[in-house]
Amino acid sequence: MELKAYLQERYTPSTASAYLRDITRFVAAHPDAARYQYRQVMDYIGACRSKYPNACSLNRILASVKVYYQYLCHCELRPDHPARSIRLRDARPRDVQLQALFTPQELALLLHRKSRYTALTTRNEVIMTLLTSAWNKAASTYRAVLPPTPGRWP
Repeated sequence: MELKAYLQERYTPSTASAYLRDITRFVAAHPDAARYQYRQVMDYIGACRSKYPNACSLNRILASVKVYYQYLCHCELRPDHPARSIRLRDARPRDVQLQALFTPQELALLLHRKSRYTALTTRNEVIMTLLTSAWNKAASTYRAVLPPTPGRWP
């Protein structure tokens, strides 16, 4: 089975494309990568760390390398998986994208519309209440930190 087919069978098109790109770079830069052991994989991740300081990029590269070795194991080209136990402890940003939040008016519209699934009405009301309170907290933080601007924010 070809690597591209393996990826497309197991992952979404965008993930498969990103993994294939990262794996292609890895193998092009390291022709003996199929025979690498844990130490060589860690050396590669260390080199990537200096090139890509963003924790999300580094985690994606590591995930790609892991998938590459899973593929080799799947095709029985390799008996072990040298990257299986590697875990990165880099802090990934968990910022809330304020522009993606609903306004209270949009939440009220969602809350009061007729539900297709009546069994989920209570659950949906609880979720909407939580979203409304999260919006109010984010809006008050936004007002305290930034000057008023025209747009969605009061």
